Amino acid sequence: MNDPMIGRIINNRYKLLDERGSGSFGAVYIARDLQTNYLYAAKTLHIGFSEDNELLERFKREAYILERLKDPHIVRIVDYGNDKDIYFIIMNHIDGQNLKYYMVNQGPMDLQRALNYVQQAAEGLETAHKHGVIHRDLKPQNILVNNKGVVKLVDFGLSRGRDMPTITHSDKFMGTVYYCAPEQIVSSHTADIRSDLYSLAVVLFELLTGRPPFDGRTAVEVIIKHQQEEVPSIQRFYPDKPLLDAFFQKAMAKDPRQRFQTPREFIAAIQRIQQGTTAPLPQPRLVFTANNRVVLLNGTEMLVGREDPKREIHPDIQVEDQTMTVGRQHARLINSQGTWMIEDRNSRNKTRLNGEILPPYEARPLKDGDIISFGRIEARFELR
Repeated sequence: MNDPMIGRIINNRYKLLDERGSGSFGAVYIARDLQTNYLYAAKTLHIGFSEDNELLERFKREAYILERLKDPHIVRIVDYGNDKDIYFIIMNHIDGQNLKYYMVNQGPMDLQRALNYVQQAAEGLETAHKHGVIHRDLKPQNILVNNKGVVKLVDFGLSRGRDMPTITHSDKFMGTVYYCAPEQIVSSHTADIRSDLYSLAVVLFELLTGRPPFDGRTAVEVIIKHQQEEVPSIQRFYPDKPLLDAFFQKAMAKDPRQRFQTPREFIAAIQRIQQGTTAPLPQPRLVFTANNRVVLLNGTEMLVGREDPKREIHPDIQVEDQTMTVGRQHARLINSQGTWMIEDRNSRNKTRLNGEILPPYEARPLKDGDIISFGRIEARFELR
């Protein structure tokens, strides 16, 4: 059956080209911006559900939340609104696949790769946590990996913020049973960052073993296991990784007070596992000295600069710069056969490596501890 939305132009600007996914209440399309020719992802609420006050408020809330959350590991919103009773959210198009795709098509994932993806997801959760936002529906389908290996959290439709009024006045369950923390199953209103971290640990368990820790013939059976059964040991899959088994026992404890309390604690535990693996891979990153913001380096290249949505410029590493000395496409980080290099993109205010001005388009290798200056913004390159 043909989708009548295909070919429709929303807000006199966004033409829907193809459907990427559909649920009970809405769908996601690839859309072309007719003003810029840029491709976006367009999420719409199915026609007819705009009269459902709860669903409509959730849809509006998702747009409001995404507008606040600016992080390399959270999908970026571009536009939202209502066009002839079609409520829409326009987001950056992510060229890649979700983790469910890798699970189905490739089976259990390599430990280092899985830890890397989950750590990036936790970095996104840390930004959400700082803004008082709880995702409440973390699962493999909502964790995307773009073609540069960068993780993006999507679908904040069930999210809530601490400064937001309650939409659902009952304690009805919201989420996906395979990934839900015990307290979230009892009452969605009690979910907090520890519930999201529980869900993320379940995703990691499934990435590594090929199946979730708690399974069953019915949803009720899965729920009871989350609430009552001990966390299964992963040691038979990784007998030489005791830190990994201890991680899951803590991350999926029944009592939230016994879990990791913050994304930063969760990330630190992942890094300890990485350091304890055989022949650990270096974990390259940039640490911005002004605010200690950490950005993991992934893929083969990453553009550094200042975002400009009007010109459709969305760097991989977006620099907040009140001094306006960072260009929109200021510099590029390149991974050349395992060695990271820095290249100035002919920026007006120059890129400096340990105080030396770099000639444009001349890549220089980086070593642990190097100081890079993008205009007046300074960052430290680290290998861990």
